[in-house]
Amino acid sequence: MDISLLTHSTIFLSFLMALGLLIRPWRFRNVVLALFIAGLGYLTLFVYMLHTRLIFNHPNLFLLLIPVEISIGPLLYLYVLSFIKNKQKFYYYDVVNFVPLMVVVIVLIPFAFTPDETKKDLVKMFLLEEEYKFIQILISAVAAVVLPIFYLSLSIWQMWFRKPSENLVYQPLVLLISLLIIWLTLGIVGIAGAVTLSSWLLEIDTLIISLIIISFYLISIRYPYLMQYGTIPPKNKKYAKSYLDKINQKTISRQLKIIMEEEKLFCDEDLSLGRLSEALELTKNQLSQFLNTYYGKNFNSFVNGYRVDEAKKMLLNEPKRQIISIAFAVGFNSYSAFHMTFKKMTGQTPAEFRRKNERELL
Repeated sequence: MDISLLTHSTIFLSFLMALGLLIRPWRFRNVVLALFIAGLGYLTLFVYMLHTRLIFNHPNLFLLLIPVEISIGPLLYLYVLSFIKNKQKFYYYDVVNFVPLMVVVIVLIPFAFTPDETKKDLVKMFLLEEEYKFIQILISAVAAVVLPIFYLSLSIWQMWFRKPSENLVYQPLVLLISLLIIWLTLGIVGIAGAVTLSSWLLEIDTLIISLIIISFYLISIRYPYLMQYGTIPPKNKKYAKSYLDKINQKTISRQLKIIMEEEKLFCDEDLSLGRLSEALELTKNQLSQFLNTYYGKNFNSFVNGYRVDEAKKMLLNEPKRQIISIAFAVGFNSYSAFHMTFKKMTGQTPAEFRRKNERELL
């Protein structure tokens, strides 16, 4: 079966997804997920190179295998914790999860500086010669099976037994994370195929992994904010014509804060009640009623509040920048609308605000 084109495409897609997460705002969850998907992409690439025997010509990629195998489990666990416990940063005690990785990197450093021909001989010796099978099985068992399965178990336990009650999109979130887990599991199976270099096992594994990557990509497109934020309420007939309960209010508030403060969606001059409600998967009436009840504001006042606050920062941080440029940068479609809204909300014109605060800073 010629699956070369499919495999190349899906490997490229996995690294593209990882890159797409890294060019977004650098939130803890985005970075961890990007590294995890990049690791899965590498495992997919490695399984393909085992199947085609290309790995013997690229020994440096072989050296990366064990560090990736060891780190991918902890990354999945941290990603799951970011949803279950709302973990938002890397703490000093998280280093414990990466101690095996640091040990392996230290051990592999001397091999990184050996000549390529020597590396190729080492790879062939490790994969092909019978007297090294026990070492190969031992290393594969620890790096590719024991540690990943340990963290897989921890992740699954967190997902099923410590799920957050306020997360109304838990089902699609579990589906997406389950695809990541299946992807990782198949990667482990593929690496296990290195012990026997079984062609049919590696080929089937490569094909299934490719289908998993495509499925993951399609579902992430269907839920564009879910993997980064995990807080978007689903469309539900139960809420179609009724107001949202307190759990929904908390969830929507968290998502709105992320969209406005980190994504800065208010800077889009074409932002409308309809577009924002679509991002939250709410009806326009639901969002309008939520803004009025939760914030005491209508849509225009809510969005313009963010625009004016951002304009204040830019007026002070960029004293040489023209005010009209700032007006357009924060999402207003005309200077007159910006001037009128700014004065209404602050009691001063933008120029007066800048002059007054510049004097206070002197």
